[in-house]
Amino acid sequence: MSRAQRKRFFTAMLFATAILSAGCAADQPPPAGVDAGPQPKLLSDLSAVSDAPIDPLRANAAPAPGEGLLRNEAGVSPGPRTFETEPGISRPIGNERTPGTARLLNDKAAKFGDFSAAILDRVYAQLRIAEKTEEISQTNLPTGIKAVVITAILDKSGKLTELILEQHCGKARIDQMMIDACKKGLWYENPPAAALSGDGNYKLTLRLKLENFASLDDRHWSFITDLALGID
Repeated sequence: MSRAQRKRFFTAMLFATAILSAGCAADQPPPAGVDAGPQPKLLSDLSAVSDAPIDPLRANAAPAPGEGLLRNEAGVSPGPRTFETEPGISRPIGNERTPGTARLLNDKAAKFGDFSAAILDRVYAQLRIAEKTEEISQTNLPTGIKAVVITAILDKSGKLTELILEQHCGKARIDQMMIDACKKGLWYENPPAAALSGDGNYKLTLRLKLENFASLDDRHWSFITDLALGID
């Protein structure tokens, strides 16, 4: 075989080998995909974003100290903000359409007047919101209805930890309204350490009473609201 013939022979062999290799590669299955790990998930429940607890006391944020008892509604001034007089003296709050009173039950509550006033402010603000709801505003309360008495425990940081219903008023929906108002209104940032009770918490006693005042349509009522606070 001449040199030219050998060259043509090897060229043909290389060409045939290339075709055969390409065909074999085409018959091989594709390589397995790489595991990319967990796939993105659409969150429809936003509670799954964080395990951090939600503080229900921050919902429906209460006013800053003084805004409830001091709010000048309808041109009626409710008087000084702090309680520097003897316990038991009632101060007017609200206005001519929705009157109310607030007082302190003991010397310790009077000693920490700013603290006491802020607590009463916040609870009163929540009661005023509740009194305007359809359910409560249509309530015709019995004569001589009793006060709701609640013991509230706040921890050292001023966060509500416990509510104890000591006395029912005789109307379940009013009991519940008072409890809800305390849940939303009882908190205090940087409370005075000297007001702590012997067990290292803040122990408050609230006496909350509601009475019918007036109705323009014989169906919806405004109320007289009475609040009292003691610190143990």
